[in-house]
Amino acid sequence: MPTIPEEAKAIVAEIAKHRKDTDGKIGNIEKAVSDLQSATRLIQESTFRTETAVQGKESELKSFVREDGSIRWKTEKKMIQTSQGRQPVEVKGLLDTDVDHGNWHGELKSLYERRSFARMLMRERFTPKTDLAIERHLKNAPQGIKSVVEKAMYDGAGVGAELVPDQFMAELYQTYQTPRVLRSLFSEIPMQNNTLLVPRLDRGGRPYLKGTVTSDNPAKYTASSIATSQKTVTLSGLACRFVIDDALVEDSAIALIPAMQRQIAQDLADALEDCLINGDSAATHQDDIANWNIRDRWGATGLGSSSDHRRAFKGLRAAAFDKSSTVNINALDLTKILQLASEMGELAASDRILIASPEAVYQHILDLEEVVTIDKFGPQATVLTGQIGAIAGMPIVVSRFMSADLFSTGLYTGSGSTTGMLCVSRDAWNIFSKRGIVVEQDKEITAGAINLVATERISFDSMDADSTKNVAFGFNL
Repeated sequence: MPTIPEEAKAIVAEIAKHRKDTDGKIGNIEKAVSDLQSATRLIQESTFRTETAVQGKESELKSFVREDGSIRWKTEKKMIQTSQGRQPVEVKGLLDTDVDHGNWHGELKSLYERRSFARMLMRERFTPKTDLAIERHLKNAPQGIKSVVEKAMYDGAGVGAELVPDQFMAELYQTYQTPRVLRSLFSEIPMQNNTLLVPRLDRGGRPYLKGTVTSDNPAKYTASSIATSQKTVTLSGLACRFVIDDALVEDSAIALIPAMQRQIAQDLADALEDCLINGDSAATHQDDIANWNIRDRWGATGLGSSSDHRRAFKGLRAAAFDKSSTVNINALDLTKILQLASEMGELAASDRILIASPEAVYQHILDLEEVVTIDKFGPQATVLTGQIGAIAGMPIVVSRFMSADLFSTGLYTGSGSTTGMLCVSRDAWNIFSKRGIVVEQDKEITAGAINLVATERISFDSMDADSTKNVAFGFNL
């Protein structure tokens, strides 16, 4: 017996045959129209699907609400009182009952079954499209159960949270950090080799009075000597390495490798700025770096070792202590700031900047009447990167690596809650670089690991004599 679609096809074929018969074009037109209508009806009948019969009423959905107002999603056992005493019985839940109480209930069960089947096939139970469909469907619950469903959507585990998907943001969130600006404030000198020798003229000659010629053998002018020396700058290297599971990269919902590449480059930039301020290349670091996790940036393990980045070169704080150019600025005012600058002697007239912690800037410096903020500089003013104001002609720059956990001596000892600021002659200090940040990636196929490595060859130094006071540190603020 032919199926409905086959019967419809036969009728259409017969119509075409009659259409080709020139003798029957007009005489059979009424029959052709009738046959075409029959074919159309048969095709419609073959594609028609009746809706699933609804066996229960939507009003009966309330039977799935527990006495405490929560929904019974799955089958549960409960005790009921019978003539033979209390007996255990099974009570079906909203999602596994055999009866559909309305179209909304039937669609909810269908969506849940689809979600369960998909998750059963997946290693990572992540079904965002089906989760979103369920969430939208739950928001359209019948009026009699709507309030209970809405409550379940915001409650905890066991009362509906398992059905409501958590929203996933496909990007990494990073806590705010004061932008790194110090590197851009100093001139950068490229190096071709690991060591740079800088000839230095420490002092010029000394003039004397010119004598008068009184004979044929006049006295020679008094000779004077110049003082020269040589500065040696040696590069340091910074490196950071991530080991990433290749399966994690494949399964991650975000573009993991590009995010980690950006992060590892930022890590080196953070390490450089930290060392610019807090570095010390002496055999014994001046601070207790083994316990110094500045602003929770470096974690609690691996601090203070021989490879700690704060040993790469001498930073500005350590240089100020070595040059004995420090000032106790416990009560900050304009006089204290000028006293700090005066520690640099004639270099106080150079291109100098103030580097302060966020706490020092917002609690002490901006409160001074003498501070000129950026809105008052005027459109023609030259403003340094990261500069927020100026005082006595000195730009004020904020760095998060000027910490607020120093002891009253200006050193980190593990106790203390003071901060400070640096006054630096920008012309006297340089960044020496052979190679900027390079990020490389390599897969270790025998371990299923991806190694992500960032390196940089860089140093920071002054070409002045070691005793030249080109930086001053104000402490105990």
